[in-house]
Amino acid sequence: MKIGEALKSLRLHAGMTQTQMAAGIVTESFYSKVERGVHAIDANTLIKILTVHHFDVTKFFEQISNQQSNEPYL
Repeated sequence: MKIGEALKSLRLHAGMTQTQMAAGIVTESFYSKVERGVHAIDANTLIKILTVHHFDVTKFFEQISNQQSNEPYL
């Protein structure tokens, strides 16, 4: 699972809109593009979004890591 997919899954599970998830940290447009994989998001911004909503940052990255563990390293 890619970061955008994981963010979308987390957001939907929490019952939030993209605007709520962006939380004024990034624009809704930018956030939407991150979810769709159009734009990358830097680690500091991602952590800030997760933290402001009290999501477990470690678990989020573990989810990403566990899903990608079968992909070969480039």
